[in-house]
Amino acid sequence: MELTLASLTEELGLELASGRDAATAHLRWVHSTELPDPTPWLRGGELLLTTGLQLKRPRVQAQFIERLVDHDIVGLGFGTGFTHEQLPEALLDAARERSFPVFEVPYELPFIAITERVFAELVNERYELLQRNMVGDVLAEALTGHLYPEELQARLRPFGIREQVAVLAFALEDPSAAASALERLLAREQVHSLVAIRGGLLCVVIAAEDTDPLELARRARAELAANFGEVRAAASRPAPTHALRLSFHEARCALEAVRLRDGAAPEVASHRDLGAFQLLLSLQDDDALASYCRTVLGPVEQGEGDYGDELLRSLDAFIEHNGHWEKAANALYCHRHTLRYRIRRVEQLTGRDFSNARDRIEFWLALRGRELTR
Repeated sequence: MELTLASLTEELGLELASGRDAATAHLRWVHSTELPDPTPWLRGGELLLTTGLQLKRPRVQAQFIERLVDHDIVGLGFGTGFTHEQLPEALLDAARERSFPVFEVPYELPFIAITERVFAELVNERYELLQRNMVGDVLAEALTGHLYPEELQARLRPFGIREQVAVLAFALEDPSAAASALERLLAREQVHSLVAIRGGLLCVVIAAEDTDPLELARRARAELAANFGEVRAAASRPAPTHALRLSFHEARCALEAVRLRDGAAPEVASHRDLGAFQLLLSLQDDDALASYCRTVLGPVEQGEGDYGDELLRSLDAFIEHNGHWEKAANALYCHRHTLRYRIRRVEQLTGRDFSNARDRIEFWLALRGRELTR
């Protein structure tokens, strides 16, 4: 779970005197100081602790808050019972004006107790991140399709996954922030699983012998949406462990197919929603799919070298945004004139016209097929 000033103060039994709405930013570090301007030694994201030894005048107090806000400091813990018996009024007024989080640290609570608590939480965060990266490596290796079935089972066995697997996929704004919450839900449900971030999606490989993937995905989606905003979900069918790659693409493609569909989408997408993706998935182990992708995309990949990937990425964004130049350019972080040049270049290389719906559909299928054959 990501450490924030709101979660820290709640854990310590302290109350925020200002900036409650801004106390959800990630807390990167903690530092104590008695300097009137500590910002040259700070990078942003820190919680600052002070007793205000040199903050005796109202003007100096207000300027102190302004400096912290301008340097992206997460918040201020102000120790009372030393130089100040209570939070200075001018400091608090300035903090409230800028919605900057400030809380009182009573004399009985030493700064070291706060520092130790922050360090412990940050170490746990780093451990969770390292563990998730290792799990992500296992999933990435499994999805290459290059492992023998026995090898794949050996990779998954430490996670309690044996004969049957299914994959759940969730699309949300910040998948990394939601990963820990999803792991807790799966532990509560007593489902053996492997959670990882893959392709911008929060993914779960589950042991599917005694679990309904669709029902589990519904419960998980509801809980994630309650805490992390809009969530789209998909689930594959149970399949033998050696078919994990197909299960992953089934869930991911179902999610994509529902996103592209006009009208209402199901609560959890499944193989029933695949549409044209079903054709691609049925061919994913066939040389025919790779041959089709090479025929359509080859002139760009071979004609432009490394720049070909950038052209195809731009074309993908253009098609995904239904030919809307501004939206596609924003998604690519480039100017729309740059995007127009790239699309024209693809048209020159392929002899296609992307104002034509048939050409857009054919390239969209080839781009999706390329993902499946990699």
